[in-house]
Amino acid sequence: MKFDPFVLGNSNTKITIIHILDTLGSLSAKKIHSRLKDEGISISYQAAHKALKKMNEDDVLLLDDKQFSINPEWVSRMRYFIEHIEKDPDSIKDIFSRLDSGKTVSFTVNTDMEMGYSVLDFAHYLSRRAVNEEDPLLLNFHFMWTILPLSDKQFNMFKEIVKKRGVYVTSHEDSVYDNIMKRHWELRGAKVKVGVPDCVSNSEVIVMGDYIINIFWDPKHLKSNIDFTKTVKDEKSFDYNEFYKELCAPTNTEFVIIKNKQVAENLKNKILRYFND
Repeated sequence: MKFDPFVLGNSNTKITIIHILDTLGSLSAKKIHSRLKDEGISISYQAAHKALKKMNEDDVLLLDDKQFSINPEWVSRMRYFIEHIEKDPDSIKDIFSRLDSGKTVSFTVNTDMEMGYSVLDFAHYLSRRAVNEEDPLLLNFHFMWTILPLSDKQFNMFKEIVKKRGVYVTSHEDSVYDNIMKRHWELRGAKVKVGVPDCVSNSEVIVMGDYIINIFWDPKHLKSNIDFTKTVKDEKSFDYNEFYKELCAPTNTEFVIIKNKQVAENLKNKILRYFND
């Protein structure tokens, strides 16, 4: 089996099919088409069947007795591709130990994928601590991040945070791309506002409990990302192949994390006001 991590290409339909089958298990083409409609993908049955056939030919899906299912070998290889660049989970414990002792923590990540995984690991670890149990996860972005590359394990982590704490997202940008990603987050339970002019300045800011993460992008890499998002005119023009390459492109993104109860409280109140209008 030849493995290509970008085999899903520029099809939002194919990525949504993966999420449907991952959640519900084996389904017929007819039932998958019905579930696609529930996920906001309005395509004909013929188009859905064409996508399923191509995914079967690419070894992403298996077909047995007219039932489609995800190929476990493809899942295994995709999981390895994604997880080999994740941060070591043990490092999260060390970060909290240093923060709780009053220190500032800073480190560098080398891809957008790693950046997202770092934030997810941090938020998930904090969501399970018996402190600040009412505090949501607040994310303020230059442009909307994607949740599509998350593995099964990571999606369960994300859903746990949404259920336990709630997730609020603001984005400075308000492009077609941002609104597509807004819908993806909202379908998974997050509350999202795009086109918020003062939600970020020179860094993205993430708040949970008494902890504040400042994320400083490399300016050229940030511009490259935003330039890409502006090429998206609609769902059909979304080139997921190029998008995933952007996510995996080498860069240097700086994290600076502090623990400051008063500053975190002030930021939380400011961010939540966007959702009370």
